[in-house]
Amino acid sequence: MAAPDIMPFYWQNETSGVLRPAVEAYLRGGDMEQSQIVALRAYLRQWINAPVWVGPGVHALRIAIDGLTSREAIAVWLEDAQAEGIDPL
Repeated sequence: MAAPDIMPFYWQNETSGVLRPAVEAYLRGGDMEQSQIVALRAYLRQWINAPVWVGPGVHALRIAIDGLTSREAIAVWLEDAQAEGIDPL
């Protein structure tokens, strides 16, 4: 659920060239390099920590972000985020 604040930036607007390959690797469903997992986790961290997100499960998502150390953990976290109405991808 979103509060009336400024939304965080989407990955498509990132300009360093690091995040896009990480997101694309995740979306393709294949293996991800550790550096891609780190980049995606950093993106999801800034996304979920935006003050725009409120709701009963948001705090748990914020706590769980450091545990995103594999593609599978990211997939579970994204499912939980979508259940809260949050879709960073």
